[in-house]
Amino acid sequence: MALKLLTVRELEAAKAKPKAYTLRDGGSLFLRVQPNGSKLWWYRYRLGNVPAIYSIGSFPQVTLEAARQQREWASNMVREGRDPTLEKRVEIANQVERNEHTFEAVARAWMASNLQWSDYYAHQVKSFLEKDVFPKIGKLPIGAIKASHLRPIIQGVVERGAPTVAILIRQWCGQIFAYASSQGFCEQDPTALLKRSVKRPRVRHNPPLSWSEIPKFLNSVDKDGGYRTTVLALRLMALTYVRTVELRKAHWCEFDPDNAIWIIPAERMKMRQPHIVPLSKQAVTALKELRKLTGGGEVLFPSYRKPGQVMSATTLNKALERMGYLGRFSGHGFRSTATTLLGLLSYPENRVDLQLAHSKRKKDSSRAPYDHTKFLSSRKIIMQDWADILDALARGDEMKKVMERFGPLSRRRTALLKVIERE
Repeated sequence: MALKLLTVRELEAAKAKPKAYTLRDGGSLFLRVQPNGSKLWWYRYRLGNVPAIYSIGSFPQVTLEAARQQREWASNMVREGRDPTLEKRVEIANQVERNEHTFEAVARAWMASNLQWSDYYAHQVKSFLEKDVFPKIGKLPIGAIKASHLRPIIQGVVERGAPTVAILIRQWCGQIFAYASSQGFCEQDPTALLKRSVKRPRVRHNPPLSWSEIPKFLNSVDKDGGYRTTVLALRLMALTYVRTVELRKAHWCEFDPDNAIWIIPAERMKMRQPHIVPLSKQAVTALKELRKLTGGGEVLFPSYRKPGQVMSATTLNKALERMGYLGRFSGHGFRSTATTLLGLLSYPENRVDLQLAHSKRKKDSSRAPYDHTKFLSSRKIIMQDWADILDALARGDEMKKVMERFGPLSRRRTALLKVIERE
């Protein structure tokens, strides 16, 4: 190494001359001052018997200290028998490739890989990422993203009053980084540092209507429910207690009026299995009226404002809001209402759960495709009983009378139990 090392003052004072000249720092590092005034750092080395020089960059963009660090790195490469020039080219090529894998590009590839998602869930994920995440970090290389990039995004969603969405965004981002890691696009998941950044809100399940509330509700649907198609949608929600999305996107081809059943295809079910809904006489009557209104198209509930689309997710809840149930009851609440009332009347829990299409993990997965057909005879009876119970409550029948007709000691229950025994 040279006895006299360069100083920053010498580098700054170096002036251009008619011919290029060098200033040596020792350790084979030197600065070449060009006639045009540019100052270029170089490191001279020999790999085997072949002399070569390694370009470090220009001063003052590359400081004296940074140039010495680069010299040490290059010197180590040479001692290991590796060409620093070639190593740098490989690193640049890798960096270019990493830069092509932006967060948005990887996120969209991750979404496309999840073929098991329902249309509703896929739309939900895509919508929130496009609204809250892509505008902020979508163009950044996924390997360069840190927790400091994600924290303000998540906090911003919390501050607008959507903590549940913030938690979902953090979870989705974590899955995106896991996917990116499996593809070799990044090495770490920065969301791991944000797991406690949002307090999970207390879960508020969809509250059911009580015995005393049901008569008023049923009798106000026709008066305050809005358009006739919306009224019929509310009636069918009450009679079938399916999930809102399962009804909104229903197609006429799914219904078998001769056998009074509705088969919801697997792609629209939460558990990705087809589901049979036995139709009561009241449900069939409602469908006949609805067919006169919308039977000319493919779907039961087309959108009024957007031709070619179905009724929006908020239509039913807006109708319930107009009826005075804002914050008290939602479209999903029909399911908890049916569960509660049928439970109070001691209907078989396993039959009710099966009709609700709740998740019941089976040890024998080969039976799963056929589970939706199980106990169909008893489920038909329960669905007709449920429709008749709603009619009785709408008429104002007292609980005692309803219990006598539909309770555990009623004739109807005796008939149901005989069917269950045969099943």
